[in-house]
Amino acid sequence: MDIQQEIKRLRIEMNEAYDNGDPELGDYLIDEIDILAKIYNSGLGYDEYQRWITSNEHQHEYNLLPEAIREDVIDVANNSKLTKELVDKWNAHLDFDLHAKLKTYGFVGAARLHKIFSLK
Repeated sequence: MDIQQEIKRLRIEMNEAYDNGDPELGDYLIDEIDILAKIYNSGLGYDEYQRWITSNEHQHEYNLLPEAIREDVIDVANNSKLTKELVDKWNAHLDFDLHAKLKTYGFVGAARLHKIFSLK
């Protein structure tokens, strides 16, 4: 897959989704573009990047998930809707900086939440 071409194609679809009044699809496509941009900027191929994401650097941390934000974090992690604003809100309940543990937001960041917290 040519990542640059795929990003261009998805940008067109994203703009069409917003133009057609479908912000849910547009937001989903933004997340997909974000993932591909991270892969492209890493200089790795798609498969290499997936292996890197699951490498030792990203082993489970099993941090305590405070009850005050538990449902919200689990919902966002399961629906891949992670934003910087949500992390700002959650940081008030954590004894570490969640921003520092995330390399990106959106889909990849939501997947990372499963490794930062024990989401069962």
